[in-house]
Amino acid sequence: MSHRASQNIMQQAEIALILNPGSGSNDEEFSRKVRAALEESGRLFICLETDPEKGAAPAVEKAAASGVNTIVVCGGDGTVMSAVNALGKADADIKLAIVPGGTANLLAHALSIPLDVERAMAAALEGDERRIDLGACGHTLFALGLGLGLTEKLVSGASAEEKERLGKWAYVKAMLQEVGTRPSAFTYTVDEGDEQTANGVAVVVANAGTLSGKIEFAPDAKMDDGKLDLVILHRLNARDLVRLAWKSVFGEMKNDRAITCVAGKTIQIKSNPPLDLQIDGETVELHPPLRVEVRPDALRVAVPSEEQKFSSAQAVTKALTQEIVKPMTKKVTRLRWWVWVLFGALISALVWKSRRK
Repeated sequence: MSHRASQNIMQQAEIALILNPGSGSNDEEFSRKVRAALEESGRLFICLETDPEKGAAPAVEKAAASGVNTIVVCGGDGTVMSAVNALGKADADIKLAIVPGGTANLLAHALSIPLDVERAMAAALEGDERRIDLGACGHTLFALGLGLGLTEKLVSGASAEEKERLGKWAYVKAMLQEVGTRPSAFTYTVDEGDEQTANGVAVVVANAGTLSGKIEFAPDAKMDDGKLDLVILHRLNARDLVRLAWKSVFGEMKNDRAITCVAGKTIQIKSNPPLDLQIDGETVELHPPLRVEVRPDALRVAVPSEEQKFSSAQAVTKALTQEIVKPMTKKVTRLRWWVWVLFGALISALVWKSRRK
């Protein structure tokens, strides 16, 4: 194909497909299903790859320059969050569609995007559209949240090898290793309020309220409410873990004595000592003091339509599912997840005790 022909295709394409050669999206079967869905849709698309050093940013810039109206990003959280940052900073109103191809797939879970490739592509091409807020910390944007202390250690403590071998349980293992961590001193200011002081093992500024649809860490956070939620976990010992696990299942975490929750449009944080920071599941080279602010309706995202969420059989009992079955199923799923966490904590405690002897 000539250079001119290639340029013409770039300028006429509606969709840009971005693949990460280093993630599951580079799998032959994964890629085949994605391309097949695009070809079946009859829409002209271009295919781009992430950069090993700069992530999805160069591909997003190239896609925006070509005039596409949708970017389909395939990959894990690092690839997706890189695309979110680039799109949030671009002077173009382009819709982001996600086809999960990583380990945790945090943003995909938060947006109820299926992990199945074909269903995710159906949501990307034929689903609904939603506008969500983004948070900004310095020059970095985020869709889910940022964390100091324990939350950062969960990210840095789960190695790439362990995530590949254990999947999401790598994060559970990292969390269990941090039970009993000594609190640090924080000061924070929300909007134009007075500076407050608190001790805690973790501070989270959240745009979304749950992690992987199971762990509720910011009970009131919504991705389209024009606010960010500050959550401080004051301590985490074995008793706290049991109690918080139970309350997370039944949606009562914000009433726990070990947690403080406040919301606002601008949040400033200091810590003593300055702690490492994670943003949207990635460790970054930023440290307190931090100024974090919300950017309302900053990003268009593709999400599954109601018809895609429910099969024709499920649609008949949709009202029953929403009112009774679905809430109970969600609680049972959370309870089952936390049972395994607590089991791991018990085993860790027994091992630690035996070593002390």
